[in-house]
This record gives sequence, C-alpha cells and structure tokens, in this order.
Amino acid sequence: MVFIEKENKNLQKYREQRIFTSSARAAMTFILQARKSADPRGILLPAYIGLSKIEGSGVFDPIRTSTIDFDFYPVDQRLRPDLEVLEKLMSSGAFQLVFLIHYFGLPQVNVDDLVALCRRYNVRLIEDCAHTILGGLGGRRLGSYGDYAIFSIHKSCATLDGGFLLDHTGQLCSEDLPEQFRISPTTLAEFANTDLLSSSLRRLRNYQTVVKWLSSIPQLKPMFDFVPAGAIPLNCPVIVAEGKREQLYFKLIEREILPTALYHTLIQEIDPVRFPQSHFVSSNILNLPTHADIDEDDLIRYQQVLQEAISEVFSI
Repeated sequence: MVFIEKENKNLQKYREQRIFTSSARAAMTFILQARKSADPRGILLPAYIGLSKIEGSGVFDPIRTSTIDFDFYPVDQRLRPDLEVLEKLMSSGAFQLVFLIHYFGLPQVNVDDLVALCRRYNVRLIEDCAHTILGGLGGRRLGSYGDYAIFSIHKSCATLDGGFLLDHTGQLCSEDLPEQFRISPTTLAEFANTDLLSSSLRRLRNYQTVVKWLSSIPQLKPMFDFVPAGAIPLNCPVIVAEGKREQLYFKLIEREILPTALYHTLIQEIDPVRFPQSHFVSSNILNLPTHADIDEDDLIRYQQVLQEAISEVFSI
C-alpha cells in the first residue's frame, strides 16, 4: 500500500454540496420546500425585505410559494439583528429556520454567536449571500457558517441570471431540483469563465475609494464604519440626510450615474409601528455603485458628479 500518492485522488475531500440554480430565489424555494416537508415549523426573517413592481420580492416570494409559516425579527439602522429578541422568538419552539441576510455582502452580526443560538434551540440557519460570492469574515467565507447558503451569480458577474446553494447538511440532491429551477448552460459557462478574484478586488478598491470621498460629504453617512477583512461589499450603502434621498437619487441619474436604493419599498408585512428602524432605513438609504466595471479613470468624473449633485440637492 502506497503511503503518500504522487497526486490527490480523493474527489470527495474538498467537494462542496453546491447545487446550481436559475437564481438565488430558486435556490431559496428549493430549500424551503424540502424543509417544510421535513418539519412543519416556520422561519424567522429579518425585518428588512423589499418589493419591486417588476421583480417582486426575491426573499419573500419563496416564502409565499412554499406556504411556510413566518415571523420577523428586528434589525437596527445598520440592519444588525437584535439577538436578544431573536433568541426569544427561537425559544418558542415555533420555528425550524432562521434566515440571515448578509446585506451588501457584509456580515451585520457576529455569525458565530448566531450559529450558537441556533444550535441551542435546534434551529437551522440559512445564510443569504446573494450580495457576495467570495466575501468572507476573518479568513472564513460567508456561506460556510449555516446549514444552507444561497448565492446570486448575476449580482456579482456579468450574467443575466443564475445562482447556487450550498447544502452543508448533505440532505439535498441536485437530481431533485425541478427543471424550471435549473441553471442554463450559458450562464454556468459564463460563471466558470469569470475571474472572480480580480473582479472582487476591483469592486473592493472602488468601494474604498468612494468611502474616502464621504469623509468630506457630511450629508451622506456610510452604513458601515469599516469593512471586515475578507469582505467584499456589493456597493456603497449610505444614509442620505434631511430626507433628500429621492432628490439625490434622481439628480445622479440625470448626470448618468445610476444608484439603487435597497429597499426603497418594503413588503407590506413589515409593519412600520413594530419595525420603525427598518422603515427609517428604507426611506433614507442610497446605494452608490462600486462594481468592477468602474475603472480608475471613471472615478475622477464620478467624484466630481457626486459632489455637484450633493451641492445642488442640499444647496451648498
């Protein structure tokens, strides 16, 4: 018997149970359908979930489709979960799942602490990593903490669709994935041919550049004080002062810079009385683009246009 082979032959040793899907939404639906069949209890969701007239709700539509019971846990103005309230909800025994969204590709909570709570109450964790693919936390990738994780390919790559899920339980099978949930060969090929590391580093550089500008723009407050080592922000989320988010949004569009506002419209199930912090963020957030297509030469004009738009909106 050979003690050490000349090359590795154990194909299973480093394999992830990765199931490619048509979208992160399809991945979420597949997980929920499997879990609902195994356990009648519900799911706990963060109280910051949006709705689009065109796309619906990528997070909440799978909840409706699966007909699983649900409730919400509160988040603060930086979208950080309230672990104390979350523990009270888990301790009721009414929930089998907790859904954790890594908004903008950044961890909003000490994930190890949340995992410990889930283990204590026999609750499974689904990580929503739709805003990141390579992002991590202190040398560990987001999506590796929970029992499941869902990812969006088209948000990080130049594809029209595509997603995948990680199943750390080993209980889901790609052969059971419905045909309409399967990824297209074209999208899978584009994903395989994308230099994810280079595009992620470019995205991180652009984020860091835009954040530096904000130190001299008091009307825009970054959502995060710092980016943890290994994290890759999807974009640069800020809170716009004086309730002027919408004015600045359209002023930037006029000047050919296209921001977003995640989520400017919350699903109606998130009550403004019960979750005032969520509605504050929804009314004031603006996401400045920092994607990998923005070259260094573009950043000079980008900064100039942003400063001009700020001056006009706030009459500086």
